[in-house]
Amino acid sequence: MLIDDSVVLITGAASGLGAATARHFSGLGARVVAFDRDADGLRRMADEVPIAATVVGDLTRSEDLARAIEDAAAIGPLAVLVNCAGGGSAPRRVLSRSGTMTDLEEWRSVTELNLVGALDVSRQAAECMARNPDDPTGRGVIIHISSIAALDGSLGVSAYSATKGALVPLVQTMARDLAPWGIRVMSIAPGVFETPMYAALSDAIKEQRQRDFVYPARAGAPEEFARLVQHIVENDYLNADCIRIDGGMRMHQ
Repeated sequence: MLIDDSVVLITGAASGLGAATARHFSGLGARVVAFDRDADGLRRMADEVPIAATVVGDLTRSEDLARAIEDAAAIGPLAVLVNCAGGGSAPRRVLSRSGTMTDLEEWRSVTELNLVGALDVSRQAAECMARNPDDPTGRGVIIHISSIAALDGSLGVSAYSATKGALVPLVQTMARDLAPWGIRVMSIAPGVFETPMYAALSDAIKEQRQRDFVYPARAGAPEEFARLVQHIVENDYLNADCIRIDGGMRMHQ
């Protein structure tokens, strides 16, 4: 699928991997619709690079997603959805010396964001893409961001790992559901990248991650992630799978 002049909706576009993807795709000539709940971050993004539209909203609110899809469709046929929005909670073990995990509301809120929100934005985007003209390269591409924490497991982040891990079979199933409309669905499992989420980790966790690096022995650059998103969109034979991008890193705890 060609990127130049395509309408691309990116959630979580105000910072981190979402912002890097928005900048990269804007540079490739895409008409980027940037969605995030951070209004100030979206304004800064629009000041830095050409953005077709910004939409302030929450991934857990269906009406906000509907507004983003409508704004994208008003610009042109929605061709690509990159769902970078997501998050976790403070590290908390299921059972520790101080007792069992008690706050299940945290677990539910992470599930609403990472899993239910992913399904919601997918179904709304797919309905919009299905109306696109038939094309040998397909009618659309949906890409979700998982995590190597989902594939390897990571100490104390069961909600994040479980919900990001659930995206992998969800993507495989959706790819089959949407195949009759020529819509591909993929996921990416990033390792450690230089993002605000990584910057907010404690020094102890950063030191552990430093020991886990293989080669290159560093955190990934967000631009490296964005180039993988580009490749998935352009390579029409990638579908129903999850690609790790982690420099060989495996989380041991």
